Amino acid sequence: MLRLTFLLIAALDLFATQGFVSSNVCKKCHPIISKEYSASMHKNASIHNDPVHRAVWEKHPLKKSGKYVCASCHTPTDTKIMQALKSKKSALPEENAIQKNEPIGCAYCHRIKDIEIHAKANLNILNETPKFYYASKEGKSEKRVVKFHEESSFFGLSKKTAGSPFHTIDYGNENFSDGKMCLGCHDHKRNDKGFAICSMDIESSEKSTNNCISCHMPQVEGSYSTIAKSKTHAYHGFTGLHNRPDMLKSYITLKATAKEGKLSVTLKNGADHKLFAHPLRLAQLRIEIGRDGKTIRLEPVNFFTILGHNGKPAMPWSADSILKQNVIKAHEEKRIDMAFTPRKGDEVRVTLGYYIVNPKAAGKLGITQKDFTTFRTLVSKIFFF
Repeated sequence: MLRLTFLLIAALDLFATQGFVSSNVCKKCHPIISKEYSASMHKNASIHNDPVHRAVWEKHPLKKSGKYVCASCHTPTDTKIMQALKSKKSALPEENAIQKNEPIGCAYCHRIKDIEIHAKANLNILNETPKFYYASKEGKSEKRVVKFHEESSFFGLSKKTAGSPFHTIDYGNENFSDGKMCLGCHDHKRNDKGFAICSMDIESSEKSTNNCISCHMPQVEGSYSTIAKSKTHAYHGFTGLHNRPDMLKSYITLKATAKEGKLSVTLKNGADHKLFAHPLRLAQLRIEIGRDGKTIRLEPVNFFTILGHNGKPAMPWSADSILKQNVIKAHEEKRIDMAFTPRKGDEVRVTLGYYIVNPKAAGKLGITQKDFTTFRTLVSKIFFF
């Protein structure tokens, strides 16, 4: 009995000091959010869940030296590998429960106190206070910290509880309402050569009310908790090219007209960052014309980035230049004039879609899964001439 008591005390002490809480604990009070998270890229960020990340890591030169530096963003919940990196010891992503089930866990993101801006990559600053988490209400911050307590009304005749009996909630951290808390991992990345291999190039306009949270975690139906009921909650599946891209359609505008007798297509990006920022992506604008019962398909227009070194295509870690690039910038309106003459009665379908991995790059990386090498439609619209 004494031994059991000692083990229990030791376990509680570890829980209080290590700052790690399994997402399975969160699931008990946040079942809807937990279900959304299970289909998200945060849950599938490790090499054991993401074939693309695994394929890149298999060719990365740091694999031989045992330095999985990707962990800071791809598997930060794995405290063992994070500590090994900090101690400059061998750190390789072992196939364990955290890597498989919660490489970027609920508690990790809700402990992000602030973001340090750095040239190579930003850094998440965590609050180490046990059972203390940040959140926002409907995308807005409130300068208050809520601990579990009992409230009474009608001279004490009616009583109800507020807050969570399992943790304290701070609603005053503005990083959780303006989207800054996402920028520790989702802003930019430079390789050891100092070359920016990926950058969102965020350009927030004065009129814009969008941010990472409002676009990628919009309010959807369902209570965020079983304890404190609400009509809506922030979507924790994280909308993007992998998951629920349909939620992003409203930021893309397509238009087809005749300019000087030729077909002209205008594409407008309403987002505060460039589209398809990852260098492995390939986006395409596809145009089909229905005429006299037949379909005419025009040559697709590609949007891409090809990284290079010594004038040849290169992997991200060795790249020092951009060989070719055609991207859609923040708030940009692109006009694409086609060498095609439309006729009266033509039905023109314009489709903007993408490949998770450029098929050519997929071949070099050995990625064969169809989910990543199949064209996916983002938005499609028909115009009648």
